[in-house]
Amino acid sequence: ESIKAYVDEYAMKYSGSTGTKSVTTSFADWDLSSVVGANRAMVIIEVWDTSTNINLMLKTKGSSVQPFAGSSRAGYGASGAFIATANQGGTFVVITDASGVIELKASVSASGINYKIQAYQKLA
Repeated sequence: ESIKAYVDEYAMKYSGSTGTKSVTTSFADWDLSSVVGANRAMVIIEVWDTSTNINLMLKTKGSSVQPFAGSSRAGYGASGAFIATANQGGTFVVITDASGVIELKASVSASGINYKIQAYQKLA
């Protein structure tokens, strides 16, 4: 019984939650607790489309990881991808903080970024 309860609590779960985000050139909070709960979780997020071409970066809230100094290119320190119009995007794997929050920023401000939370797993 206790093993089943543990598996039920910590198994990878499909979400399918969708929405749109806007982003600026500074790291800002993205609260995922309505999906993953107020706890640390590994999250798989698919993102695509944007009002303008951007390098999008995600990281755990509070992480000291920063993009490479002098560069806004995705992947230079934080989990990143190039996002553009016409269904171009990528998939991120990121860990939330203990409250279910991550941070995101881009090379330029943009809006209309579609996202789908593919799956998440609560971490013990």
